[in-house]
Amino acid sequence: MKLKLTRHSQDMISYRNIDIEHVKSAINNPDYKETAFEARIRVRKKIGQKEIEVIYCREAFRDKYEEYLIITAYYI
Repeated sequence: MKLKLTRHSQDMISYRNIDIEHVKSAINNPDYKETAFEARIRVRKKIGQKEIEVIYCREAFRDKYEEYLIITAYYI
């Protein structure tokens, strides 16, 4: 799995101290998944006592296998 981070997501993941493995886990095996604004995908995953929400897009990379553009991620 290859992740591409926007500048915003890179800053927010660092600022929020989010484990990148939690982001990957949410994408690979979400507890909840829905289509969001402009073909973005919103997923949620319970990890321990936290729940992470990740918003990502695959549309721009449909020619590449398992490549995800991460828009943002946060614990809820």
